Amino acid sequence: MLIKFFGKDSILDSKPFIDDEVQFNLLHLIRESESPYLFTNKNRSIIIGQSALKYPAWVWTENNITNDDVEELKNDFAELYRDVNMLTFVAKPDIAILLAEHYSKVKHKNYSISLQMESFQCPFVIEGKQSKGYLGQATINDITVISEFLSGFVYDCFGKKTTPEEQLETAKIYIESKNLYIWGIDDKIISMANIAHRSQRNVRINGVYTLPDMRGKGFGAKVVSELCKIILNEHKTPVLYADLRNSSSNKAYKNVGFTECGKVIQILFTLGS
Repeated sequence: MLIKFFGKDSILDSKPFIDDEVQFNLLHLIRESESPYLFTNKNRSIIIGQSALKYPAWVWTENNITNDDVEELKNDFAELYRDVNMLTFVAKPDIAILLAEHYSKVKHKNYSISLQMESFQCPFVIEGKQSKGYLGQATINDITVISEFLSGFVYDCFGKKTTPEEQLETAKIYIESKNLYIWGIDDKIISMANIAHRSQRNVRINGVYTLPDMRGKGFGAKVVSELCKIILNEHKTPVLYADLRNSSSNKAYKNVGFTECGKVIQILFTLGS
């Protein structure tokens, strides 16, 4: 049986969850949302978190979870999402497939693996070769370029075509947050990276993008490494997720000092058809 809990519950700041909190860092963002869905079980060996039904659910399970708890989770998960029209969730690969197979049988619908990610943390920065250019915070004067970058980022990550004009409002939000950083050469912006969220122990980076004709030259790694220095000076650990399909970026993150902390996969069900 699932038990609802609130964002301030110590379960998200205690072992065994904090051993996996880089891998499931999004649960810290979810716990801070206005009315999150947060559930655990009597053994506190699972956590299901979702900020709203339209966003992906994150399903954490402890590494030594019992078979009985897994079987209970499969049934409770299917019951929890029994009446939804669309479902996306993220979990450790083995658990994700178990839940997907069971839910598929219950709902008589097919599923797909829509994303496979590796989680990373950077305990210290490995200094690479010097790169020409400078680190700066994006300003409103950069909004046209940032909207173009965001359009490219969405296409690279999700295969979705959007226009820079459609990304203008998002670009404004990013810039006004004061957490969006750029790597520039002279008057040209080459790369960007965003500080997405700060939790008690970690700071998550996302939105890493480099101009296509400037890739492979270390500029994306440079802007990320400089952000890591800022974060480490706050006495927190930089973390990020990387798409497993993008082997070049994963290698670049490792060269900067990031270490692997565990894979997660995203499962997509479209149930309305």
